[in-house]
Amino acid sequence: MTQWLPLFSSLVVAFVVLVGVLLTNRTNRRAIDAADERGSIALEAAQRNVEAVNAAAEQRSRAAIEAAQRNTESAEQREHEKWRRESVLAAVSALLETSAAVRQQLSSQDFTYIGEIDRFGLELHESIGQCGGSVTRLRILASPRIPNRCEDLLRTLTAAANITVQKLTLTLDADATVEDLDDIRTLWHKAIASTVEQELSVVKATRAELGIEPLPTAERVPASAA
Repeated sequence: MTQWLPLFSSLVVAFVVLVGVLLTNRTNRRAIDAADERGSIALEAAQRNVEAVNAAAEQRSRAAIEAAQRNTESAEQREHEKWRRESVLAAVSALLETSAAVRQQLSSQDFTYIGEIDRFGLELHESIGQCGGSVTRLRILASPRIPNRCEDLLRTLTAAANITVQKLTLTLDADATVEDLDDIRTLWHKAIASTVEQELSVVKATRAELGIEPLPTAERVPASAA
């Protein structure tokens, strides 16, 4: 019996060692699992932080791009508005300069022959007709009020030109009476005064369109006597 004691002792020792190893392995696995779990949690937290940082950076980048686009669009709009205002002002100025030049011609002409008067009338209508391009540009660039006022001015100026031709023609008519001459002169003065009124109306409409402070009320320009 005693001969089996060493074997039994060895088996007991081996069993104890095995149990110890198993317990140690279980403990190690738990430690490893816990470490893995902590690592996973840390990794997920790091990933969330990275995603949050990336999202914030992307949002800042998007906001910067949108701000730059808004600034660009705003600059383009300001540049376009500047160009529009300058174009409107140039078209109105050209039309008013033509009107003033024609009105000056209506007030300072004297002819000896009917043929001269006819040529003069054609030149007047040609000068007035050249303003049509300005009115067309204004219909595209400005509110309807400005081109409408400009057309009123051109109609009034055309009527004044026709009356001037009639007055000059009547002056050379030997059969014209004093009453006829007085009537045509009165009509001519009214036409010139109406032309000046229409010019001021165009100026007023343009100032309102462009936001320019109105000037003090101008004194009416007296028509030159003929």
